[in-house]
Amino acid sequence: MNIDYNENIIEDLGLTELQVLNIVSVWYTNGMIPDILQNSNGCELDEISDCLFFKKLEELKILKSIKL
Repeated sequence: MNIDYNENIIEDLGLTELQVLNIVSVWYTNGMIPDILQNSNGCELDEISDCLFFKKLEELKILKSIKL
């Protein structure tokens, strides 16, 4: 598989939303992305991605618990 620049790399690699959020959080925390990304509330990217990750994880747990 060719993984040069590819705007569809997430789809091509079959990454889930949780995997993408985890990658972004790890990269940001390890300094691979500059500490300049914040939302209007002053939350940095790692805080935003962690919050989204755990929210999505909780949603998946709820969905799994109601499947028959």
